[in-house]
Amino acid sequence: MKVNDVVTVLTALGTEYVGKMAAMDTNGITLADPKLISMSEQGMGFAGGIAMTGNKDPKQVLINLSQIVFVTETNEAVVKAYRQATSGIIT
Repeated sequence: MKVNDVVTVLTALGTEYVGKMAAMDTNGITLADPKLISMSEQGMGFAGGIAMTGNKDPKQVLINLSQIVFVTETNEAVVKAYRQATSGIIT
């Protein structure tokens, strides 16, 4: 995985984020345009923000290394949905 790849991050609390990898170092991983994955009766989707009291669409988030269970490549269907959600362009 490299900078600007769309990745999935699973945290120790089971929270799942999708975003463009901006950096990864001993502090953790920084995601640009992060999206929180949410589940509802309609299926999987992106939440309006990454925290209930945070800004709607933060530009960047650092996920502390101690909270990361794993980082992996994101499924291509989710990558397409992510790109649509962050750019407004339908692919």
